[in-house]
Amino acid sequence: MAPRLAVLLDAFPHMAIDVRAEDDPIDLMRWNVDVRISYGDYHYPGLRMVRLVHDDVLPVCAPEFWRRHGNDDASLVDFHESLFIHTNWGPNYASHPTWADWFAACGGSRSPDPSHGRRVGLSSLAISSARLGLGIALGQRVVAQADLDAGRLIALSSVSVRLGHPYCAFMPPAKADRADVAALVGLLVKTAPST
Repeated sequence: MAPRLAVLLDAFPHMAIDVRAEDDPIDLMRWNVDVRISYGDYHYPGLRMVRLVHDDVLPVCAPEFWRRHGNDDASLVDFHESLFIHTNWGPNYASHPTWADWFAACGGSRSPDPSHGRRVGLSSLAISSARLGLGIALGQRVVAQADLDAGRLIALSSVSVRLGHPYCAFMPPAKADRADVAALVGLLVKTAPST
């Protein structure tokens, strides 16, 4: 989001921006919210909605971590449970894939126990932890893409698991056509990766 906001501020240099991370749903009218980015397309009926991206997850780690713990013949099935980074998506996000889902997509039945690995509460923390060499994260591609492109992370498999819902932008109808709101949503759509 931050790089896209920088581009938007070039066009609207005096725009006030307040970025918050909160569980859905929130009262957009009460808090005077112009745009809400949400996981899922079901929280805000009656508002204008634009789908941004339907992300997936794949195993990623730092290159130096792989040099220390892996090799050309290494398989994730063989890694100790303490080396997996688990994202605790919380009770409202049961549709997010787990390591067991990823192994099943690969045709396996392994189910690493989160109590034996590293646990984090945000997808971005899983990516940061992997980038720092703390383990292998089942990371969201959209969040990890810049690190993958820069070589700070490597993908350990081409197998990925799609998230249960897309990310969407919601706007109150009275605000949706405002130039700054339309520009932000247009920029998010234009720069959204195709997954």
